[in-house]
Amino acid sequence: MIDEAGGTLALAVHRDERGAVERLVQSYQNQLFGYALRLLQDPSDAQEVTQDAFLRAYDALTSRYDANRCRTLALRPWLFRITRNIAYNRRRARRSAQEEAFPEADGWHSPALRYESGAVQSLEMQEERALLEHALGRLSQTSRELILLRFVEELPYAEIAVVVGTGESAVRGKVFRALRQLRAMLTEMEAHDAM
Repeated sequence: MIDEAGGTLALAVHRDERGAVERLVQSYQNQLFGYALRLLQDPSDAQEVTQDAFLRAYDALTSRYDANRCRTLALRPWLFRITRNIAYNRRRARRSAQEEAFPEADGWHSPALRYESGAVQSLEMQEERALLEHALGRLSQTSRELILLRFVEELPYAEIAVVVGTGESAVRGKVFRALRQLRAMLTEMEAHDAM
């Protein structure tokens, strides 16, 4: 799948057109920062990873890729993949042998899961949100990432496949299994809370 707008923007960066780099950053900085934040759980690390991702993308587009490759580049999933690789390298560098726990009930997972400013949520909605965040925290890193890419970042399956480096049909199956696992956890947690 070719991202026509992305290919055009990638080509503009490759050709060093005026304002192209700024358009690239403005178009993708919030998405990439949010993704890095969800992976790393630290705003300053996420900011550094996002900056590094743009620097690596610029380097690739201007010095390693030719015009044809830039023109046919699926830019958004490519940028997500760069961000993912840098974030994982950072996590590996700072992580001890035991995998870090995923923070629960802090509201940063998704704009849809956060409190809306100025709005008062009902106690029931707060409990549902906390339950969902707790269940997300219990998923494996891979399952959690797939759910975040599909339902928070709203990437299509084809783009997720590029980000994680696997086939689209495999991604569909993995997302399905991750959702099934999440539903089972939620059902189990709700049953436990009802006791």
